[in-house]
Amino acid sequence: MSKPQTKQQKRAPQSIESRIAECYDELSEIDQRLADVILSAPGQLAMQTATELAATAQVSKATATRFFQKLGYTSYDDVRAIARAAQVGGSPLYLQNRGRKNASTKLDDVIQAHLQHEVENLANTYRSLDTRVLSEVVEAVAHARRVVIIGYRHSHTVATMIRRELIQVRSDVMLLPAPGDTMGEYLGDLTATDVAIIVGLRRRVPAVGLAAVSLAEAGVPIVYMSDVIAGKPARLARWVIRCHTDGLMLFDSNVGMTAAVNLICSLVAERLLEGGSNHLQRVEILHESLREFE
Repeated sequence: MSKPQTKQQKRAPQSIESRIAECYDELSEIDQRLADVILSAPGQLAMQTATELAATAQVSKATATRFFQKLGYTSYDDVRAIARAAQVGGSPLYLQNRGRKNASTKLDDVIQAHLQHEVENLANTYRSLDTRVLSEVVEAVAHARRVVIIGYRHSHTVATMIRRELIQVRSDVMLLPAPGDTMGEYLGDLTATDVAIIVGLRRRVPAVGLAAVSLAEAGVPIVYMSDVIAGKPARLARWVIRCHTDGLMLFDSNVGMTAAVNLICSLVAERLLEGGSNHLQRVEILHESLREFE
């Protein structure tokens, strides 16, 4: 008798590939053939009908229907919905076919198509910027007592970029958490005089939402930078900046996000220089005295 599911398990149902892996050795040869087709490109489930899937695996539609019932699904529509959710969530496993339509195309044409797609993401990101939000973010980041930046996985790369730019023009800029530390060691000292910048590109880890909750409860203003499907942390942020990140091929596009970061940090630098800040000048003098650059 199987154990009852906990609430956490109900919130995070097993993926299609996990269900297949659990019973693969017990499957018939025909079912294994169907399983192999699915596992090779699970993203196809979001686009194919049950008939098309059966034809690809060279099995009958009835066999495909019974196969998914064995896995615990009530219908093929349930399977397609899960596959589509995985694509929206940014799973590379479910997006691996996104660029395969270019496989037989000349490389020059692929490069041109990729360039055009990146330009569109960049233009759409700039069009979506709200000047009021942008102005308020610049003021808040420029004058906060402390700026903390949070980002995990590929969001960490963007978070590092933000810190790298801001630390040149103002003090007290931290990337959280430092290696070996935990988040709680930092959040307890933050107040409404600080600003938190959270980068939450899709495939967000739970720590992003939990940090947003703690920051909001402490009254810390949050700048939330994300893709167009911002997710739950956006509800807790004072300012939300959505960037267009849809990729033409396997990986998401970061050109819009990095451009927005460059713009915001540049505007913060100008604001500080207009206010008489000499932090940049002191930093450059120290670079020279410490012989940090050739």
